[in-house]
Amino acid sequence: MNRLIPLVRRELGAEDVRVLEPGDDAPAGALEVALPDGKRIAAVFAAPLDAADRETKQRRLEVLIESFRDSLRLVTPSRPPPGESLHVELQGLAQRADAIDALVIDAQSPVVWGAAEDTEGAPHLLARDNVISLEARRDQTPPPPPTEPSLVTRAIDAVRTLPEMPSLHRGGHLHASVRDESFGWIARSFASIYVVVLVFDHPYDELRAERALASSLPVIERLVTALPPLDPSPTAGAAAIRRRRR
Repeated sequence: MNRLIPLVRRELGAEDVRVLEPGDDAPAGALEVALPDGKRIAAVFAAPLDAADRETKQRRLEVLIESFRDSLRLVTPSRPPPGESLHVELQGLAQRADAIDALVIDAQSPVVWGAAEDTEGAPHLLARDNVISLEARRDQTPPPPPTEPSLVTRAIDAVRTLPEMPSLHRGGHLHASVRDESFGWIARSFASIYVVVLVFDHPYDELRAERALASSLPVIERLVTALPPLDPSPTAGAAAIRRRRR
């Protein structure tokens, strides 16, 4: 598969090539071919294809898959953990959207469920280096000098304060964005309480970012809802939580 995906991308001139699990919806306009294990390979293009080009590329995709079919039957890798797959998907999303990070948070906890630029491949709470303890407050210990928050931290803080966040679990929806010269973000909710956030350090291409997000969201939702629950008890005694700086 490591050889097949780059080959399909190059031969078809596709913007993205991904393997879809059974039941996954293909991105709009994608070309698909079934694989021997029941999955499908989908080629996504930056612009819609006309009928003739679509037919030609579909045939070419089928020929490429057929040439790999025997080797694909022999490959039966174990499925990676959802957290690892989510990390990879968020990395791809950030690259396609030209974002500096792509991450998933929720409206009911401080958990970061996954991030493109995170070294941890599993859901986790924010680093304790940036947590102010209640004990320090009781001792009136002078706080450390304030530091400029990272763009990712600023985006998370901005999204968490949006008025739509408290109503997500009651069927609310969130689709918001900010676009400035040196800072921007797009936030979109899914599966009742979760929010995927794209973070930018430049005036981003809105169409490109929204297209990338719409393409990845079904996969992200499937992976996030497959993650095991995370007990936030490690934050006991914490007065404030901040995601560690990039």
